[in-house]
Amino acid sequence: MKRGIGRLTGVVGAALLAMAGCATSGEPQQIASAETAASVARGLDCSFLTEADAAASAGVPNVAHDGVRLDPQPPPSTDPNDAIAQRANIPRSAQPPLTPSQTRILMCGYELDAANARMPFALFVPDNYDPAKKWPLIVDLHGAGVTPLQQILFDGTTDFAQRDGYIVLAPMGFSTFGGWGPPRGTPVLVETADINPATGEKWATNALSEHDALTVLGMVRDKFNVDPDRIYLMGHSMGGFGTFFLGAKHNSLWAGIAPIAGGGVGPNAPAEALKGVPVLVMHGAEDNVVRKESSRASVRALQAVGAQHIYLEFPGLEHEFFIRRGRENLEKVFHFFNLVSRKTNVGPIPQPAP
Repeated sequence: MKRGIGRLTGVVGAALLAMAGCATSGEPQQIASAETAASVARGLDCSFLTEADAAASAGVPNVAHDGVRLDPQPPPSTDPNDAIAQRANIPRSAQPPLTPSQTRILMCGYELDAANARMPFALFVPDNYDPAKKWPLIVDLHGAGVTPLQQILFDGTTDFAQRDGYIVLAPMGFSTFGGWGPPRGTPVLVETADINPATGEKWATNALSEHDALTVLGMVRDKFNVDPDRIYLMGHSMGGFGTFFLGAKHNSLWAGIAPIAGGGVGPNAPAEALKGVPVLVMHGAEDNVVRKESSRASVRALQAVGAQHIYLEFPGLEHEFFIRRGRENLEKVFHFFNLVSRKTNVGPIPQPAP
């Protein structure tokens, strides 16, 4: 396999769909308009999402769309890539019918050469995309056991992106449990990966997770006219921790970040590194998967250094359902990103010299 940055190959097929948590079907691809996936993706290897694949990606429903528990409760999923298999108390409803913008979601893939593996990612491009102007872009990081497709299907994501004019990229991060980069204990080396020149050993899972996210972001920036002053980062749960980590480590890249139901400001994500990046932190007050104290501790660290931030804590709401099926809550992220850019942000205002 060719070394270096990932290369594009082939057509997204059954193996990619399986990695992305999708079920294959014999039904024809659902295309929302006369556009083709190839034309919308501008040379990336992508196909349009189908209703069948979207429905299969939702996992085993245990609540109705209003959050009321189903009676009787189904047994937990046996799918290792389904968070319910690990935490059966997480509410999960069936996929609602796709909205017009969701029918244009692109399921894509490329070869990440460092990993010697094919990586899926999900991509949304507004239907009025014009390469003659610059477009804002959101990188949307999934939580543990959640696929890129599941992440980009959070209610309202593509609807608000279409309305407000955002490209949205949901990377895999090497695996559904990759972690987005923060080192945690002894690195887990990937035997099938290449040697990481930074360590002289095989690439570790956490490093490949970060590498995948940044590689696919670079690919999308190469294909689309992305506004460098309006690149944003958001994520939920593990993706919330990853948002703080990647937000701090690559702080010159982001116009704003939005970690949701996560945490992680500390040695791996220093608050000082986030002083110049506007931050929206969101957490459900009744979250029993990642406790609200995790976000509160991060917010206290931001406060201590004078970093720009907003903290929203939602009374009575839990870990995932409030944002997966809470489009009114997810919309707050878009309102926040609509307000901030690297061009207009000057960071904390220092006291004038005497």
